[in-house]
Amino acid sequence: MKEKVKEEQRKTKTKQANGITLIALVITIIVLLILAGVSIAMLTGNNGILTQAQNAKNRTEEAQGEEENRLNEYNNIINNYVNGGTTETPTTGSTLGTVTGNEKSNTTVQDSLGNKVVVPAGFKVYIPEGTSLEDYNVENGIIIEDVSAKDEITKGSQFVWIPTGTIHRKNKEDVTINLDRYTFASNGDATQQGTNEIDEYIGNPCQELASSSYGNTTAVNIDGENGFLEKAAPDATGGFYIGRYEARDGKATSARTGSTEDRQVVTKAGSFVYNYVTQSQAATLSRNMYTSSNFTSDLINSYAWDTALVFIQSCSDDNRYSQQNSSNISLSTTGTTNDVKCNIYDMASNCYEWSTETAKNKTYPCVYRGGNYGNSDIMASTRYGDTMAFNVGRSSFRPLLYL
Repeated sequence: MKEKVKEEQRKTKTKQANGITLIALVITIIVLLILAGVSIAMLTGNNGILTQAQNAKNRTEEAQGEEENRLNEYNNIINNYVNGGTTETPTTGSTLGTVTGNEKSNTTVQDSLGNKVVVPAGFKVYIPEGTSLEDYNVENGIIIEDVSAKDEITKGSQFVWIPTGTIHRKNKEDVTINLDRYTFASNGDATQQGTNEIDEYIGNPCQELASSSYGNTTAVNIDGENGFLEKAAPDATGGFYIGRYEARDGKATSARTGSTEDRQVVTKAGSFVYNYVTQSQAATLSRNMYTSSNFTSDLINSYAWDTALVFIQSCSDDNRYSQQNSSNISLSTTGTTNDVKCNIYDMASNCYEWSTETAKNKTYPCVYRGGNYGNSDIMASTRYGDTMAFNVGRSSFRPLLYL
């Protein structure tokens, strides 16, 4: 009897123990769920740890960006001072002075009138000595300068922004610069020609062809996808750059030196004019001047040349610049000083300049533009043709950049 009682008591204790274990397990699970819920709430949500961490990261990145921009502005002020430019900080509306050349991609800025300028990576906006940012606007001819360390020879080369579309002028009405090929009347009036044939000086029709069967070198990409006409359009980049100077020999300061292969083209003051060059050599040198995924360098084409003339006539004090002829009778080895419009030198003087346009003449397919020393009847707008082998002291060229 006693043994049965003991057995019953043992079974009861076992049931009680199992019951306590299950209750404890349930309580433990509930506690864990509560803790998990609290943890999730602490990690997520507007005030959660993860959100706060992300916000802190964003604030840190914003602060670093602001600090970098501020340092860039200070560096630009110092660089301008060292290079003889203005020490002024950008005035309201102008962001030209914020570009230092350290940017890894092209940078869009504006002048004090709200005109857009797109600066290629590796270049800074060059501010001439004594010029304030308030007065330095697109109509003056915005200059950019190569400040990259990629090539010490081309470093310092300068280009001028040629805007397309409507531009604002200081104390004058807005003016529209259409990207096109033009003919110019004796009073300077420009007529758009598009892809039409234009007779050159000796009566041969000229066109900007995608390819030529006459032997001359055409543009890298004139009207194809991502070509010059697409990228320089007002609704795209809104402009392009041409060399501030005729091509110069980066390895010579007093005379032409060596073969073409030993020379290097630059567009900066102080170097000797790059002459004695054929049209095909000029094209190769221009497109090899820079190799960048951010912009394209090429020999100037007829759209760029004619649009630049329209720009000069619209924004300078000379509305007949297209009809100007050479102002010097002998070669000015480092460029003339009496043919400067909108910060662009010698489009009407010194050397005539090869272009990528084609004259439909098997003997004289290579088209050059502009006045040259010793030829007073060749004007800035003139088209003239010559042979593939022609290279003389008055033959030079001008590189083009577009983004």
